[in-house]
Amino acid sequence: MTDKPERLISADKLLEWAEYETWELFCDLKAEIECNTFDPDPPQQPDIKLWSKVKHKHHPSWGIGIFQEFSKKKDKALILWPDRKGMFGDRVIGYCQVEKLQKVEGEEV
Repeated sequence: MTDKPERLISADKLLEWAEYETWELFCDLKAEIECNTFDPDPPQQPDIKLWSKVKHKHHPSWGIGIFQEFSKKKDKALILWPDRKGMFGDRVIGYCQVEKLQKVEGEEV
């Protein structure tokens, strides 16, 4: 693999295009798409465990958060954000998409 970002394609558009090509190509391609051969890889979870320190990739101003738990589907993580304050001055805790989190090492919370 290269360091290039993965290019996602529309399976429907590809099938539409292949329909005008040879029948053999179309049947092979359709079978591979139906078997999910070309589906993108699922997002990789950072190696975070209970009490791991994390940053939000798109909101660095939130500071460093503390991981609490994964959602049932493991696609979201419950994060305590000690540097953010809620409406009544309380700490903010909430779920974030795992792929938007970055684990940080050696920083104080």
